[in-house]
Amino acid sequence: MTSVSYTIKRGRMTPADHAAIERLAVEMKNPTPGKIARAINRHPATVNWYMLRNGLIERAPGRAAAPYVRNGKVIHPYSEQHDKRLLELRCAGKVFREIGEILTTEFGIFRNAHSVQVRLTQLACAPDAGVMA
Repeated sequence: MTSVSYTIKRGRMTPADHAAIERLAVEMKNPTPGKIARAINRHPATVNWYMLRNGLIERAPGRAAAPYVRNGKVIHPYSEQHDKRLLELRCAGKVFREIGEILTTEFGIFRNAHSVQVRLTQLACAPDAGVMA
């Protein structure tokens, strides 16, 4: 068995990359971020994030049961309570930075603007995004 080695294209995606992802998402029988990433020589996570942000795929947000370590750093997953408060604050017109500061104060877990933005995107991409409990 021979393995093929190649370098995945890095850096900002171009409008041509975006168009290729959108075209392949429609044309492929069973489009997945991995298959599309291989077809356009991009990292699967990059393609996955683009597809999520642009409504090309739906996925329920992850919810780890407890904090865990990734690359030597403790990751504190968002709980249902955190998500509920995050959505309340966003609906009240708060910006990402303000939401992060409030969540940090209320729950004692540091949340920055980027973390808040990513989590809101994940929640919006859930199959039941239009339903709030």
